[in-house]
Amino acid sequence: MKKITTILVAACTSLNISAQVGINTKTPQGTLDVLGGTLIESYVIDTVNSYASGNYYLLTRSKDTTPIGKVKLLDIALRNVAPVNTYNIILKNVSQDDVVSLNTGLETSKYVVAITGAVFTDATPGVNTTTSIKSFGAYSTEVTSVTNAGKTYNAINLSFQGAGTASAQNGTWSLTLCVYEKALIKDWGTYTGNINSSFTGVSTNTPIGLQ
Repeated sequence: MKKITTILVAACTSLNISAQVGINTKTPQGTLDVLGGTLIESYVIDTVNSYASGNYYLLTRSKDTTPIGKVKLLDIALRNVAPVNTYNIILKNVSQDDVVSLNTGLETSKYVVAITGAVFTDATPGVNTTTSIKSFGAYSTEVTSVTNAGKTYNAINLSFQGAGTASAQNGTWSLTLCVYEKALIKDWGTYTGNINSSFTGVSTNTPIGLQ
């Protein structure tokens, strides 16, 4: 009996050192190689925050699989859309300086769009002489929405409100958009605050997560 026990211990020790375990595969490529979907039924992933060093990927636990809990690799190189995306748009030969309800093709139910850069070139902003003080208008960028074929899309408005361009020239808008997957964004709602007559103040409505 002692000899059998000794042999079993030696075998287990050997397996702990060099064995590779394959699930649904006869040729495991790592210490644990799972071929197929994986379910997480409890908290088995380390959730301790630490500083990231080097390149890394995100693992996500999906709630839209059957059964719930399939682990998915969030690898930007393998997806057409990342959690955060940025791209540039150049609009040439714009009628003076106005862009109205430009459909981005990005559904409001799936994406949140922000304009992070906007430059108007190739035309000189006109002067509004109808006011007591000459005005070149107000630089305006806005994300709004349009409906097409029953779906609602993010749209963009651009202009120098209150003034056109000199000699009604057509110009060019260069935009940078930042697009976020809506499923990964938490909406804190609307917060308001007041400032005093010296235009200073401290918001008392800052969401707890940002305090």
